[in-house]
Amino acid sequence: MMVHFDYYPKDLSRIHVLEHRLESAIKLAGVGELGETEFHLDGNDGYLYMYGPDPDRLYVAVRPVLRSSRLMAGAEVTKWYGSRTETFVIRKGDVR
Repeated sequence: MMVHFDYYPKDLSRIHVLEHRLESAIKLAGVGELGETEFHLDGNDGYLYMYGPDPDRLYVAVRPVLRSSRLMAGAEVTKWYGSRTETFVIRKGDVR
């Protein structure tokens, strides 16, 4: 699963806190692992990568963490099901 988000360089410490929260949620649920976070050099494009055998269970585990972060408002989530993908945007109040 991949989460594409916008950020500013001043947000890096908040992103690192988010990474720790995501890692804890994933481990607690036993659904996979948090991969590397990618930051583009221009300083406004970031990607969180998470891996696990079931993208739906993985998203259920991390959804509360993602939705609680203002940095993730408007972020785009892509879940991979083999060769098929599902992409959607995290919106405030979204029940997905």
